Formats: sequence, structure tokens, C-alpha cells
Amino acid sequence: MTTVSTLSTRQARFVQEYLVDGCGAQAAIRAGIAPSGAHVWASRTLRITKVSEALQARQMADATRLSLRREDVLNGLLEAISQARVLSNPMAMIRGWAEIAKMLGMMAPERIKVDVNVAGKVEMGRLNQLSDAELLQIIEAGQAA
Repeated sequence: MTTVSTLSTRQARFVQEYLVDGCGAQAAIRAGIAPSGAHVWASRTLRITKVSEALQARQMADATRLSLRREDVLNGLLEAISQARVLSNPMAMIRGWAEIAKMLGMMAPERIKVDVNVAGKVEMGRLNQLSDAELLQIIEAGQAA
């Protein structure tokens, strides 16, 4: 597991700040990144293996120190949803369910691999069959538009 000592000073500060509220952009700003580039910097930094490992290690240490298990957190959220239902607070219920969905990995975007080269090959085949005069007409029509 990665220790904080293998991180740069800024990365270590970012990990520390990210654990405060889980907001990458705000953590980056508090770590000394300019607000204009904080979102991009945070996104890139969170994808660095040693940074994500350091975050996981700190989160596990906090969970151990607090004697919390994932199951305890889920049960607490379910209890909060039940209380929100009794209080007729639908937004609190939605927020609770969103947190549960996030914990269970249901909020991750679905990744679909698309081969864009197929369409490109078809178009290139069509263009290869055209004469020079036909190609020039297409070019001129594109410049006129």
C-alpha cells in the first residue's frame, strides 16, 4: 500500500483535504491549486495510482479507528431514509438512496466501447471511388458553405 511519504507535498495535502468533504475541486484549491484549473487537476490527480491508494489507506484507517463497517453505514442510511419517510421529507429520502446507490457502485457511468473506425473506413472507401473532379467539387462546396 502507498504511504503518504511517496506522494509529493501537494498530492499529500490534496489527500488530506479530499478526506474533509470528498470534493476534488475544493480539495485542490485548499492544496494550493488555482481555482481556474482545480477541477481538472483534481480529476487527473485522483486517477494517479499512488494517490488513490493513499486515499483508500486513509479511509480504511479512519473506518478501523471508528469501528465502522460498510454494512453499518448502509444500515445507518436506511434508518435515515425511514426517518425521512416518517417526516414526509422526500428530498432527504432521495439523497439517502443516492448515497446508497453510490456506495454500491450503481452511480458509475456505464462504459461502452464504440469502434469509430468502421464508419471511417466506409467513408474512405466511398471517397476512394470518386474521381479527382468529383473530389474537387466536394471541396469547393465545403469552402462555399
